Amino acid sequence: TRVLYIDGFKLSRQWLASAVEEPAKNARDRGDENAHYGYMLIPALMPGVLMTPVSSVLEACNAGHANPEPLARRWMRGVSPRCAREIIFGLGLNNLTDWAEERIPRDVFESKVTRNAAGSLVAGVIAGYFSHVPHNLSTMKLLDPGKSYGHHVASLVRSSADRVPEGLSPGVRNAAATALALLLPKGLAIRTTQVIGSFVLLNGISHLLDQR
Repeated sequence: TRVLYIDGFKLSRQWLASAVEEPAKNARDRGDENAHYGYMLIPALMPGVLMTPVSSVLEACNAGHANPEPLARRWMRGVSPRCAREIIFGLGLNNLTDWAEERIPRDVFESKVTRNAAGSLVAGVIAGYFSHVPHNLSTMKLLDPGKSYGHHVASLVRSSADRVPEGLSPGVRNAAATALALLLPKGLAIRTTQVIGSFVLLNGISHLLDQR
């Protein structure tokens, strides 16, 4: 299952890009830019959607000690924020990496391999940042499904309160804790480092296979 998850982002993007290539070209030829952009969004967003059930099963299998529900029900816990996380991961792994790599001057990194690694690093930072809160919520819902998402968000806010100076008024402290929980959450650096490592490894392997 993990091999399917790892390979799925790249393979599904290639398959979807090939599937929409002709209709996207036809839409552009007839001047329908909205349809063209719509077709282009399919290989950008759908890999994350398609991989969500795979990652849900993987995480549900690892959470059996904390959530005694049957696997058939457990894998659905936290699926909405998990889907958002996977979409962001797929966008970063595929589209953002390409976007960043294309904008790295050749006089900075001459080698395609190093430009790809640098692009993966930039994409990993962006994807790691935006996917962290959805990742936290999906994990919290999986481990404690009886509580609402609102309760889990409130828990994140409470855990960030210790980073706010105590001399502030209660309203300001709560607003600051909320901002920290959503914009600079705990564990962000670790999660982002993991995403960067995944991007560099997966894109590097994909690039080496393309060269063969």
